[in-house]
Amino acid sequence: MIDVGWGDSVLLESVDRSGKSHYALIDSNDTATVRSSYIFLKRFFERRKIAVPSDERVFEWVLVTHAHADHGEGLKRILGHFGSDRFWYPEPAAAPVFYVDLLRYATRPQTAKVGQCDVIHSKRILPSFGDAAMKVLWPPPGLRPQNENNNSVVLAVTLGKKSFVLTGDAEADRVWSQISEQIPKTTCFFKVPHHGSDNGTFDSSRHTPWLDKVPRRAKLGISSHVHPYSHPDPTVVKALDPRGLLYRTDEHYHVTIETDGRKVSVTYSHI
Repeated sequence: MIDVGWGDSVLLESVDRSGKSHYALIDSNDTATVRSSYIFLKRFFERRKIAVPSDERVFEWVLVTHAHADHGEGLKRILGHFGSDRFWYPEPAAAPVFYVDLLRYATRPQTAKVGQCDVIHSKRILPSFGDAAMKVLWPPPGLRPQNENNNSVVLAVTLGKKSFVLTGDAEADRVWSQISEQIPKTTCFFKVPHHGSDNGTFDSSRHTPWLDKVPRRAKLGISSHVHPYSHPDPTVVKALDPRGLLYRTDEHYHVTIETDGRKVSVTYSHI
């Protein structure tokens, strides 16, 4: 989880049995003046001796979880400079200007930096990511809720006996009450929905639909959105922190979760 100050950006790396690295990105909230995820990615790949902008496509896939600016506004620049073999996106009920512009850019034939573009939903079969398997838990095909948070893609990535569940802003009442049973029993990392907001964690009865389905030893991560929304909510932190496995970008900054399919480790840094 990249510390972007507000919103979401998640870099994924999968190293296969041959030692080859595969890269992917979920979301970027960069603006014309604030480019936190772009700067992080540029430095990351330069350390890997991969120059940016690159003539080759750096990412195997890029995903925008839903049509909110704090998740997708920066992806057009990233696609243009880094490139991606695949670009995945959910269909919104109403697309804001940045989203229309992003899709127009990603899907036009002359955009050499982007390969295949596809709408993503729970019935779509995804390719492997290195040696990891991927499955979309939400949204179902054809769903276009008026509340765009509930159109957020929820993705499970599994390597060996360990799974990561990566969420956008999917809310407890409308999404997690329906799909909590689908959370893999092998989950070792669960990204807390909607930046640790109240509505991403608690349903209308103040129950947390997903918490009982996430194994107790799993790490929890919050991509914080402190300004202007004050996420994570103190009540959410209070409910989750007793596990002692909660990591937040507003406190831990860049949070890295690694697994070899058996063991899990977490590191974090300002760099």
